[in-house]
Amino acid sequence: MTPEALAWIERFGAHLGSERRLSPHTRSNYLREIDALVSWCDTQRLTAWAQIDAQHLRSFAARSHAGGLAPRSVQRRLSAVRSFLRWLQREKVISGNPAVDVRAPKTRRRLPVTVDADQIARLLDFQPQAPLEQRDLALMELLYSSGLRLAELVGLDLP
Repeated sequence: MTPEALAWIERFGAHLGSERRLSPHTRSNYLREIDALVSWCDTQRLTAWAQIDAQHLRSFAARSHAGGLAPRSVQRRLSAVRSFLRWLQREKVISGNPAVDVRAPKTRRRLPVTVDADQIARLLDFQPQAPLEQRDLALMELLYSSGLRLAELVGLDLP
């Protein structure tokens, strides 16, 4: 990147601090992600922001992911780049934001952690003394034995 192109990064950093009032930590995270883009642009011999297109950004995201970045980190990186390019567009440095339709790799959905039968047996192994304890025990047994979600249990309407 040319020195003129790099100067826009400093201006963007000032924008993040003064206009958007982001914390210094968040600001440095944004700038770190943009520095990664600059490094990648240098390897591609791109010298100006206007030269970057959507295909370049897809390649940048793919290279980041192939380099070991987790999908969430690639999403964060693209979010910072989108924000920077949107700001460059506002400042009339580029005519359009090529990052608008660039998507990061999908993150894996985590399975919920389950409680095994022995843990539930220990949890439910008490003699309720008060009416509220009796109610709580009944709710816990219903929750476990029926497979209801907590939101479904809370939403039950008894006549």
